[in-house]
Amino acid sequence: MLRETLSSLAHQDWPRDEFEVIVVDDGSSDGTGSVAVEFYPFGLRYIWQPNQGDAAARNTGATASQAEFLVFLDDDILLAPDYLTHVINAHGRSKNMIATGTSFLWLEESNPLQQPHPARPPDELETVELPFVDMCSNNMSVRREAYFSLGMMHHLNFSGSSMWCDVDFAYRAYRQGFIFRRSTKAICWHRDYVQQSLDNQKRRMHEAAFRAATLFQKYPDLFVHLPMFADKSPLAWRSDPPTLTARKLLRRLTSSTFVLSPLEQLARSLEKRHGMSSLPTRLDRWIIGGYIWRGYQKGLKELAAGQVEQSGVNSSVY
Repeated sequence: MLRETLSSLAHQDWPRDEFEVIVVDDGSSDGTGSVAVEFYPFGLRYIWQPNQGDAAARNTGATASQAEFLVFLDDDILLAPDYLTHVINAHGRSKNMIATGTSFLWLEESNPLQQPHPARPPDELETVELPFVDMCSNNMSVRREAYFSLGMMHHLNFSGSSMWCDVDFAYRAYRQGFIFRRSTKAICWHRDYVQQSLDNQKRRMHEAAFRAATLFQKYPDLFVHLPMFADKSPLAWRSDPPTLTARKLLRRLTSSTFVLSPLEQLARSLEKRHGMSSLPTRLDRWIIGGYIWRGYQKGLKELAAGQVEQSGVNSSVY
């Protein structure tokens, strides 16, 4: 997948002598370093570091860079040939902007770059404003100077993936008056393996919700910007309005084993027979929502008990 990402960079219409590519290998053992001796029509630097998570890997790459703009990409992203041109142009003259491209989920075996895609209307806006919470770092651009002035990326001191590091970064930028925009012309495709099965989605969202308790402890005011957690916080009988109280009670009920287990059995049966595309959207949402509730409640309990240590924790999935 990394080679295919690099290949999509090799076909950019941005002059190849005007951008560099830095591959940060965060402690892998799968032969990723072989890309360092392969030929690409741009300058490529390969950096290996002991596993520290994606936030540290991005910081390593940014520190090693020399360019005015940083464009962060994950290795499961494929870029349209004009991606770099449009995502950089989205910044204009602004020094306080973070921009992203338009990402499409791609789960097919075929290469999206080899498929025909409908032309976009000529009157479509070049960029649209985004809430900071929608700024995903799997494809994100920012001026190098701004990246360092904002303190680079932080992690929540959990081992493994640095979940929420992009929201953490964007929230700090938001508080300093940064603008967030999505280029409608900078097209990319995200080959997210997690979306290929309900079990993978459950694990990811349970873990993300577990860590969110620590995120909100760090930034209490951030909670209101992530409404997905509104009905998953503990009941506050004196302050919650009746509608929110009802939603929280319903969420607690539907997240119980008594309700969630038969829903999962139905989903597994549909997935086994017809694939992920057969799952009704509402069924998928209720199951995922149940695991978000469970993960968040677990995180709150462990924080209250002092079990989430600053040195990191490996939480169990269920």
